[in-house]
Amino acid sequence: MAYDTLKAIPPRVNYTEKYQNERAALEKEFQGYLDEWQTTPIMVVNYTKKYGDLPALHHKPYGAWETFSWNQMTEIMFAVASALLNVGIKEEDKIGIFSANRAEWHLSDLGALLMRCVTVPIYATNTEEEAAYIINDAEVKVLFVGRQIHYDKAYPLLDKCPSLEKIVVFHRGTKVHDDQRVVMWDDFLEEGRKTSRKKDIEDIMTRACYDDMSEIIYTSGTTGEPKGAVHTHKTMMHNAWGVGRYTELGCFVEGDSSMCMLPLTHVLEGSWSFGILSMGMQLYYCEDHNEVLQYLAEANPTIMNAAPRLFEKIYSTLYTGINDAPPMKQKLFHWSVAVAKKYGDLVLAGIQPGVGLTLKRKIADKMVLHKVRALFGTGFHHFNYGGAPLNPEIEKFFFYCGVLITGGYGLTETSPVLAMNGTHCFKFGSVGPAAPLVDIRIDPETGEIQAKGPNVIREYYKKPDATREAFTEDGWFKTGDIGRFDEDGYLYITDRLKDLIITSGGKNIAPQLIENIMAEDHFIEYIAVVGDGKKYVSALIVPSYANLEPWAAKEGIDFVSRAELIKNPKVIAFYENIINERQKSLGQVERIKKFTLLEHEFSQETGEITPTMKVKRKVVKEKYKDLIDSMYVE
Repeated sequence: MAYDTLKAIPPRVNYTEKYQNERAALEKEFQGYLDEWQTTPIMVVNYTKKYGDLPALHHKPYGAWETFSWNQMTEIMFAVASALLNVGIKEEDKIGIFSANRAEWHLSDLGALLMRCVTVPIYATNTEEEAAYIINDAEVKVLFVGRQIHYDKAYPLLDKCPSLEKIVVFHRGTKVHDDQRVVMWDDFLEEGRKTSRKKDIEDIMTRACYDDMSEIIYTSGTTGEPKGAVHTHKTMMHNAWGVGRYTELGCFVEGDSSMCMLPLTHVLEGSWSFGILSMGMQLYYCEDHNEVLQYLAEANPTIMNAAPRLFEKIYSTLYTGINDAPPMKQKLFHWSVAVAKKYGDLVLAGIQPGVGLTLKRKIADKMVLHKVRALFGTGFHHFNYGGAPLNPEIEKFFFYCGVLITGGYGLTETSPVLAMNGTHCFKFGSVGPAAPLVDIRIDPETGEIQAKGPNVIREYYKKPDATREAFTEDGWFKTGDIGRFDEDGYLYITDRLKDLIITSGGKNIAPQLIENIMAEDHFIEYIAVVGDGKKYVSALIVPSYANLEPWAAKEGIDFVSRAELIKNPKVIAFYENIINERQKSLGQVERIKKFTLLEHEFSQETGEITPTMKVKRKVVKEKYKDLIDSMYVE
């Protein structure tokens, strides 16, 4: 089980000193890595000589798992590159991918990169308008699409986007138009195989360099118009090297596997997957994140990246189930967790638990804890999360049960990892020490985190003004996040610089701190803390209706709609009690004085959240302005 793989809690290490002392060796190692591979597709092609018919990729878009060997992966990459050349695509042309996670996502990406094209990922959940903006801005010529839903959004763009020449559809059975500009994936590959351009591609590969532009990844736009972060093979390969080669995770071996659960459009999943392949590991694709527990049970991966919301929901579901369980079962669960907590806290403190406590934990594990781990499969080592913070209490809960979940920190513009926790170095609540060869400083005036390193982009695509604004005069990238380092070089994120609330009394308040405390409660789905320029802090709360509605029925509360439910005095009092209990640790000025329950959930379609599940504060404040103002009426 995962807990027992932690042979020892990481020793105390000052990582700022450690990485500085090793700087010269690290720089030499990374440069050797770049010189050896040059680009990610060349790396894959060369590793195929080693791994041959061993499995590399697994997906199940048609109901059963399908496996691609290393040989098959490389053969398809060359077929994609040949087919692109055959339709007139040239080096440095832009190729879009508009699909959920599946093997074809990587196969088309690697095939395009093989011939020095630039790939442009588009979130599978993007609207037609959002996709059109990206295609026009990047001047995409060929667009690979996943299923019917993506094709239906993409097809009108053939006439709306001047650069777009062809759509290639992954999913068999998709109903497409009788249009020469549309071709199915299988037919596209067949054309590439029939008129193979392997010699031309190999010639192109000799010109490939790690400084070539590789991807334009568009920010999800929490504060305005999306910007295209221009990545080179070097920026992406830094994470593949840094995470895949230097995390000191000795537990990973060739043949182990990672589940692609985060969208491959997300730079974390994109760069991480290259690192996984560089270690000879396998990739499993989770196409529907709502089915991730089923995918985990079937694929049984070693590791996975996920959004914090996954772990919050699992935690919430567990406690909801326990609250509805018979009293004896509740008592056994809480006893087991209490024992596990006592045992885990001693281990974290470097103290060997006594014989009696060790025996109690074994009993607790046999009765309860192993069932929590079983939710994640049996082969995992640990899980990473990124994109947003996870409440440390949830991290610790799973740790006590034997599931290690560690967080990191980065941005689209930094490939993304700036700092990371791992089994060799972690502190709950932190995002870990800086990644190798990444320099991080804290602006003394604003507290902003600023970074330099081989993983940081040089520019935004066709946006020189935005590029200048993103960097300091001495060349450090401005993250827009506020943070601090502890004495061991572990970074802690305290808030977004632009999200700081300044009350009318002049008090600076970090809304994320408050939101993280509240989001731990399984009756809260989303929360947006507001109060800029106001006398006090308020909040908009989206209840977790999956938990609230059964609770209401159990309490004898009659309702015919959610609108009626959230106006019920008993429900309002229930949430008031939740808020008051959870904010006891906060200062008076930070505490939520008023709140409003929302009838509708936040979604990307309605504009309140990004594809990476971050709340768009600007949109929320504009959309719910009247509700917010009503909380400040005297």
